[in-house]
Amino acid sequence: MGTCFAQTHFQDKALAGVPQLLEDLKRLAEDHESADIVFLVGREDVPVYAHRIILMARCKSFQTAKRGEICRIPGCSVAPAVPGTPTPVRLPHFQGDTFQQFILYVYTGKIILQDSGVFEMLSLAQELGVEELRAACEDHVTSTLSALNACTFLAAALEIQDRSACGKGTKSFVERCVAYIGENASECVKTNSFLNLPKDALIRLISSDCLALEEEDVWRAVLAWAKYQAGVTQPTAHWTEEERAHVCQHLAGVVGHVRLLLIDSQVFAEEVEPTGAVPMELSLERYRYAALPNKFRERSEDKRLQPRVSLKLFPGSSILVDEKTSYQRLLNSWFGSPKQVWQLVFRASKHNYSAEAFHRHCDGVAPTYVIVMGGRGEVCGGFSDVPWGKTNTKSHYIQSERAFLFTLINGNNQESSPTKYDIVKKPYAICYHPECGPIFGAGADLFIANNCNSNLESYSNLPHSYGGENASCNSLMGDYNFYVYDYEVFTPVGK
Repeated sequence: MGTCFAQTHFQDKALAGVPQLLEDLKRLAEDHESADIVFLVGREDVPVYAHRIILMARCKSFQTAKRGEICRIPGCSVAPAVPGTPTPVRLPHFQGDTFQQFILYVYTGKIILQDSGVFEMLSLAQELGVEELRAACEDHVTSTLSALNACTFLAAALEIQDRSACGKGTKSFVERCVAYIGENASECVKTNSFLNLPKDALIRLISSDCLALEEEDVWRAVLAWAKYQAGVTQPTAHWTEEERAHVCQHLAGVVGHVRLLLIDSQVFAEEVEPTGAVPMELSLERYRYAALPNKFRERSEDKRLQPRVSLKLFPGSSILVDEKTSYQRLLNSWFGSPKQVWQLVFRASKHNYSAEAFHRHCDGVAPTYVIVMGGRGEVCGGFSDVPWGKTNTKSHYIQSERAFLFTLINGNNQESSPTKYDIVKKPYAICYHPECGPIFGAGADLFIANNCNSNLESYSNLPHSYGGENASCNSLMGDYNFYVYDYEVFTPVGK
């Protein structure tokens, strides 16, 4: 559930009367006879009583009201009051029980925040202008977000976002929840909060490109959700027709967001089709894709053909993030293992830009990816299946059969496609030099200088030991010499 207590314990004798004051204010909040405001909350017009003088002291929406106005709450309507009765303020977009807790906080400064209602409370704090409560709600989400409650937060945030008058401010939290669940998908889909997701929240989640699951596992998670919603516990082969109908009813509108064309043919035949949830035209399309994949690949804009990005292939990278996350899969395809996860060995901005720091962390480690970011956002690097390491000589070349260089984003042409440059002169694949960072090729095709963030001594002399179509000294970083903003070295987990 996750709770957050916003209350104060007073030990100073000068504040000894505060606990009793808070009790008196709590009693005042419950005193309908003296109230001069009545909020009619939600579709049921749940009455919640309050005192305008307290609201003016605590809520900016009352403090900023002009002469003749009661308040300035977006989406509210104020009706004329019968003499001697509280002024009615209608708030149709909030929930009565949550608003009652909000009013109690306004009077006493005490609240217990629940995961399922924190975004409703956040919206109330924003719309009525109670800054310290808004901050407490944001802190609750940030500090308690976990695999166990991320889906609960997502559902709550989406519910608030869909309300016309009080949904602003939650969009960033929706995106944060989707990103968190995406990165921790294998843990999140096993939780009860995932199984209890409303259908619209599930669709929002599985529509994301950043969901760290293979498509077969996306399907299995969706099927588990539908079975839970339908109250079905038996395997597909043992369903009754009634159970099948209930599961398919829940899957309706969801199946189209699973990228069925990417599911393994055997899994599709053994696990997907037997549910009866996939329309015939989609099944036929799936088999046509299996038979003629190249024809389908011409439809590059079709989202169903685009693999999801696993955010954990290069965990810890500060370069392959945001819009560059998709390059993680590309690097794995060049490596030859699409599901490989990598471990961060070295980051210059963390461990130091000196050659000594690079060799201290990276010598003897193989295979490795070196990923370099330039000062204008360029991204390039190299792969080596052999390690850097000392010998009796100060510097020496090391042979490799598989080394290559690559560019992901070029400084001169950021619209150009990522390109791989294979080793041509294998005896000169990499070079060890204790006074330099990573060196690829004689020449050198890619040279990272000592303290490369404070000089322009890094350079690329491609093509020399490496080559490829249109290879030039400008191919990697856009210029012969360049400044390095940061660079990282990764090695495979489990190697």
